[in-house]
Amino acid sequence: MTQRDPWKAATVALLLLAFIGLPLLGLTEYWIYTLTIGFYYALLAASWSLLVGYVGRISFAQAAMSGLGGYVSALSIVYFNLPVVGGLALGVLLAGIIGFALGLLTLRLHGAYLGLTTIAFAEILRITITAEHGVTQGSRGLRTAALIPGGTRLDYYYLFLAVTAFCLVLMWLLIRSRIGLFFQSIREDEDGAASLGVNVTLWKAFAFACSSAFAGLAGGLYAHFVQLIAPSMMSLQEMGFILAMAVIGGFHNVLYAALGGVLLQTLLEALREFGQWRLVIFALVAILMLRFAPNGLFGTLAAAMAKGRKRHG
Repeated sequence: MTQRDPWKAATVALLLLAFIGLPLLGLTEYWIYTLTIGFYYALLAASWSLLVGYVGRISFAQAAMSGLGGYVSALSIVYFNLPVVGGLALGVLLAGIIGFALGLLTLRLHGAYLGLTTIAFAEILRITITAEHGVTQGSRGLRTAALIPGGTRLDYYYLFLAVTAFCLVLMWLLIRSRIGLFFQSIREDEDGAASLGVNVTLWKAFAFACSSAFAGLAGGLYAHFVQLIAPSMMSLQEMGFILAMAVIGGFHNVLYAALGGVLLQTLLEALREFGQWRLVIFALVAILMLRFAPNGLFGTLAAAMAKGRKRHG
């Protein structure tokens, strides 16, 4: 254990306690709902960070994978009468399999070519779901079962918080494992990693699969929370939100990216009176972050705190 680990563990524990305690401070149902949606985006931003921040592969298909997980879960309940948990599990599994296949198909692509390919894949998926009106109800959206029948917004808040925290722990364990070292070696020098015996093909595809499976879980939870799923949740605008959240939070760390998701969703609601201009504001902030603070808001803050402790300790 390094010297910084106790500080990190204490900070994470305090954050978790703060989120657990927030509803007890008199938050209205509206803000409890907003934070619950924030946890959905936190999981999506963290899953994007897992692929981009640790493996160095750009993908713009995260929103599409979220929608895929949600649609598979909803359709499996409507057409096969599966229980909600079974539908969710099927959505996660299929998103992971499709993600693995996407990873294999884009194996030799880098940079802009990889980004454009994932955009094309996401648009194909969104347009197909929109066009298959007889199966998916098209742009009208598909109604689905509640995740917690009769559940209150507070029930969903704690469920989404628990699932997000659990997934972040899983990502952290993955990153700290031997597989995480493979991921980072591919990010730093793919050819060098291959020369040292790392199976680059397998681990890149595996990274796509893990990232997509977490996104599929987020989409399934969201669909059964709002009890409606529509192709708009797979749009490029939604992908832009996820990207901005991860970049502003700090996409080199899954926790920072997740915090960025909660923070930006909260700010989006607080600035709703500015209409579409709030999106312009976030785009400008994301650009400034990439230029002047590539570690993001929370990454920069953590680095400053570590520097301060070192100076006084």
